[in-house]
Amino acid sequence: MLSLSTVQHRRRASVWTRIHPVFALGQLGIFVVSVGLLIGYGLGRVPFAVVHVSVLIKVAFMVGAIVTGSLWEHDVYGRWWFAYEFLVEDVMTANVFALHLGYLVIVYAWPGHIPVAVAILVFAYVLYAVNVGQYIVSHLRSRREAPYEPEAEIAA
Repeated sequence: MLSLSTVQHRRRASVWTRIHPVFALGQLGIFVVSVGLLIGYGLGRVPFAVVHVSVLIKVAFMVGAIVTGSLWEHDVYGRWWFAYEFLVEDVMTANVFALHLGYLVIVYAWPGHIPVAVAILVFAYVLYAVNVGQYIVSHLRSRREAPYEPEAEIAA
């Protein structure tokens, strides 16, 4: 395992520290919009095609977040994915991604089974929300436990 000061230095030095949040936060924003559209679809007010476009955009941002997150993990922890420090997040992300792929397979291979695709999407969204929640808790906990660095405040 790398020392904390080495990890902090690598985190600051990695270009992916600044790029990855664009995809992660973009995915979160699109998720919120997509959930609203999905609720509208369930109420009969939004066509499925609109929900589907939001899912495609979310998946594009998810792929961007997975790729940039993997590059960041490699820069900081020396592993492309499933670094010990992010094992839970990575396992959850892999499952969320697999569910989104399942949704896409059903929509394109069996277009008559939209209710099944929507059920898988709901499950994927619940799992994604849990993943975001546990990431936020983990991030806040690590910030509380991090040593004080005055140069980090000056830079911010």
